[in-house]
Amino acid sequence: MTTAAPHPGRLAYPFDRDHCLSPMPHTGLLSLPGLAGITLPSGDPAHLAVRRADVVRILTDRRFSRRAMLTTPGGPRWTLADRDEPSLLGLDPPDHTRVRRLCAPAFRRDRVDRLAPAVDAHVHRLLDELLAAGTGPEPVDLHAAFALPLADAVVCDVLGVSSAHRAPLAEWARRKLSLTSLPPLQARAGHEALRAHYDRLLFSPRAADALVPGGLLHQLRTAHTAGHLSRPELLATTVNLFVAGHATTAATVTNGLLALLAHPHQWQALRTDRTLLRPAVEEILRFDTIADVGLPRLAVADVTFGATTIRAGEAVVPSHAHAGRDPSVFARPGRFDITRSPGPHLAFGHGPHRCIGADLALLELRTALGALADRAPLLRLAEPATALSFAGGSLIGGVNRLPVHTRTP
Repeated sequence: MTTAAPHPGRLAYPFDRDHCLSPMPHTGLLSLPGLAGITLPSGDPAHLAVRRADVVRILTDRRFSRRAMLTTPGGPRWTLADRDEPSLLGLDPPDHTRVRRLCAPAFRRDRVDRLAPAVDAHVHRLLDELLAAGTGPEPVDLHAAFALPLADAVVCDVLGVSSAHRAPLAEWARRKLSLTSLPPLQARAGHEALRAHYDRLLFSPRAADALVPGGLLHQLRTAHTAGHLSRPELLATTVNLFVAGHATTAATVTNGLLALLAHPHQWQALRTDRTLLRPAVEEILRFDTIADVGLPRLAVADVTFGATTIRAGEAVVPSHAHAGRDPSVFARPGRFDITRSPGPHLAFGHGPHRCIGADLALLELRTALGALADRAPLLRLAEPATALSFAGGSLIGGVNRLPVHTRTP
């Protein structure tokens, strides 16, 4: 792990946890009169917004720029592996608006609804295999055998990549998401490998054979040919769509099921009352947000938050996870409770950069958890939850394995 020394009086980010059920660290920051001070993985100083109202303000105020964070000469950087990538995550309006509009039709509610049968088929195919593998005494890894291949299958369906071209990209995505778990050159190498893969897929002489007509990549390639999307924008956005649809969804399925199995009464409640499925998914998203912070912004003007003034040229990071523990918004925020009325968590972000695939992710989560509750009612952890390590040092946290038994002892 490569962690920069924190600046005096500042917390080093990413935050460590002892194990996967360790409480979210530093919730005491929610009582500060302003913003907290942190040291970014790059070693640069930054502000951390933790209260929900402050996080929303960061995400909607145009004085905080994603583009400037990547391009300002001599400015702070998120990690030492950062590169200027004009993706959905690295642009500001109006360029962000233009690129997002090209992607948005694939994620409209009606299009997502039409994907429901395919998602259901993927879930039950993988469950057939999982339950068959679980007939013996050895545990099965639900993350590797179910969550990862489910997320891979669905995101590749949406992108419109034929089955012959679904390369094993998970390892490259894991490297790209590293903050401090890998040296910067290795993290950047993962990013470059993904970019090279999609460059070949989109621009090789046989690209037409690799892309499913009507799929999102086919549509974006057509937009590029028509001059509506530059080649760097197309490649950067494709990489980010894959990583977001693959890594975050797989992690949320895995960690959500871990939370349920680690609270057996909650798992039992869901099994006996399927009306709890939707609030259970919302509570999973609130309780332990997989990407605990959003990507940093650079202030392009002085902005004051309570006792803190962010100066132009300084970085600020919105903490979606801390916002989900804000006691002014959520009663007993440290308690995992799938019966609570869903509240306004920020697991999908907010404002112009709100996750474009939020409806698809919700469909996957509801379908996966509902099917597991129906078909694997005896599902239980094969190891104590506290024995599972927390995958720290990455933008996407949680566990990278989930050993379970699917039958009675």
